Amino acid sequence: MRGEVPITVTASVLIHPLTTFIAGVLVTLALIGWLLKTSVAPNQSGGFVSEYHQQIEKTGGSGFSSGSADEVAALERFKGFLKGIGDAKFISENTLKVYSADAFLDDTLVVHHGAAAIEDYFVKTAGNMTSCEVTIDDVSRSGENYYVRWTMVFSAPAMSGGQPVHSVGISQVRFNREGKVAFHQDFWDSGKNFYGHLPVAGGVIGFIRKRLE
Repeated sequence: MRGEVPITVTASVLIHPLTTFIAGVLVTLALIGWLLKTSVAPNQSGGFVSEYHQQIEKTGGSGFSSGSADEVAALERFKGFLKGIGDAKFISENTLKVYSADAFLDDTLVVHHGAAAIEDYFVKTAGNMTSCEVTIDDVSRSGENYYVRWTMVFSAPAMSGGQPVHSVGISQVRFNREGKVAFHQDFWDSGKNFYGHLPVAGGVIGFIRKRLE
């Protein structure tokens, strides 16, 4: 009979609610780790950089003289478009006026080709936001490239509980001879300023950042 005591104690420990909970957490974490490991995309960074340079070469440039009326008009249209990026109606009315039919867009989140696809993307994005304010901080030019530095404050129900999210970034653009945007590449920290505010993903990114500190 004495030999039954350890068995009884062991069984009670195994079925204890706390033990069951801990075991469940460990299994869940192991499953999440496995899913994350198996879902990681292969390294495509070289391809992304190659496409970036190919699109620049493909675009060429406007040939505008610095300070010319055509240059000023093109920049004002693009800056105005950025300021109205949170208004779906404004986007629908102005995308084709600002972007060329075969325009290229990479905002670090997605890549789109063509003004129609760009319009659809921006309209959907605006529909997911409750507010958006963009301030143009400054503009500089290097050759045929224009760099527009901006500050954005936006709110979306799915991010940070709807609280305002602040971010800064730079848009590199090239215009065609008609003054429309033919190339648009954004540079901003999407991990900190977008994914970091999403449920689950934000926690994972926060954990990774702390490991790198």
